[in-house]
Amino acid sequence: MFKIFFLVFFYSNLALSANFTLDKFKIEINSNFLGEEILLFGQKENLSELVIIFEGELKNARLYSKIKKGFFWTNQTKDLERIPSFFAIFSSPKKSLNELFLIPEITNKHFLVSNYSEELYKVRSALKNKGLYFEEELENVEKDLYLKKFKIPDNIPVGKIAITFYEISNNKVVSTSQKNLLIEKKGLSNKLELLLSEQSIFYAFILIIFSIIFSLISNLIFRKR
Repeated sequence: MFKIFFLVFFYSNLALSANFTLDKFKIEINSNFLGEEILLFGQKENLSELVIIFEGELKNARLYSKIKKGFFWTNQTKDLERIPSFFAIFSSPKKSLNELFLIPEITNKHFLVSNYSEELYKVRSALKNKGLYFEEELENVEKDLYLKKFKIPDNIPVGKIAITFYEISNNKVVSTSQKNLLIEKKGLSNKLELLLSEQSIFYAFILIIFSIIFSLISNLIFRKR
């Protein structure tokens, strides 16, 4: 709590116009990673409206859904392209998707909120079930400052999350800026993955050697018994 008040107080003495920042711009994932809390905060002008969108890197995805054929339900899969791995919308005051759809400067830049289609609704719902999509309101604090604490989930994919800031007036974007939040994997698991992707033959050779050594040690232990 002290950290929040310190950052907000410090930032209020520097900020002169609508803007935003984070308390950290890099998250390192290791074998014990359980998610990490992020503090988003900044300053807004009295009458301005804000929308801040976090959008992960675009990747191929597979959408699973159930459809009814006669008396039976069957699983249906559909391969999708260029779906963000993470998506979050923060706004002040709170804006619904229907309100965002009225701002083409935003919908034209973010595919996941580009239209009313049922397919995008299913994609957003699938991400939401995994904790990778949410819509929340920024919390206004003293004067013209705002903040929001939220958690990056433990299943977040590695990569860059683009953070786009929009200042809005009468459903028109009057200013915008962008920053990045970097998600990196660290530790032994990351080194093994790099070894597998860059030197797969050498990686397979190491596994074979370890398998042989483990087998010899096991045989030796059981033979002594």
